[in-house]
Amino acid sequence: MDAYDILRSEREEFESEAAEKAFADRISGKPRALISVAGYNPNLPEDDIKKELINLFSSCGDVTRVIVPKDPDHSPNLDRRALVILFGDGAEEKALQLNGTDVGGWNALVKVESDQEDEEAACYRSSLINELMNDPKFWYGVSVRGYDTNLPVDEVETLLTALFLDCGEITHFFVDTLDKQANVYFSLQEGEARALRFDGIILGGFELDISPVASVLNNRPSPLDNGEICFGYTVPAHMIEFANKKVIKNKVIAFKKQRRS
Repeated sequence: MDAYDILRSEREEFESEAAEKAFADRISGKPRALISVAGYNPNLPEDDIKKELINLFSSCGDVTRVIVPKDPDHSPNLDRRALVILFGDGAEEKALQLNGTDVGGWNALVKVESDQEDEEAACYRSSLINELMNDPKFWYGVSVRGYDTNLPVDEVETLLTALFLDCGEITHFFVDTLDKQANVYFSLQEGEARALRFDGIILGGFELDISPVASVLNNRPSPLDNGEICFGYTVPAHMIEFANKKVIKNKVIAFKKQRRS
């Protein structure tokens, strides 16, 4: 990826294509620095924080991007360090000299982020995904539709748990209120087979539609020469569930935060 490609992904907008290309030419071949900054007031508008950081680091090189973490849920694990991407000779050294600078009522805590740390975080994320993807707890299961969707989630779980009482150990239960279905996982393949026999049963006046849930065992992608996934492949249901819960994302954030402590 050359400087122009980097710029198109990191810079927001320019007055013209020529201005964008001129900026790319100016930073071409210059060292890239990834700077993290803490100490700012997270309650300020995002644009105000970005403007303050751009003004602070503009003397260190060309600022191509400022990333301020968003925290709508006030998560305790959120890494509140903003990231500033700079291009320029000696940008890292110049940025570090600004550590402790008073920026309109707050002191900037400046640190250089290494590519090695990013690589370690990426490896950690990959290991978490692989571990979750192949967790035996999600090998066998069924997807249930057709039940009374007006029932509270805990009542749906109670009803289906009673229905599948003789199917063996239930390892995980998830009620998707958006798609109006429940995914029930079993420790053994026999449990899945027994649960499928209840397809079409009437429960509380509602006919249940029960089918195998997409898993890594019954939904393996066929390898293609170009590395792409074949047509018809469905992402395992539990991966979609945990992606929506941001489980892996929060663990990676906590991992990065721990490394900086």
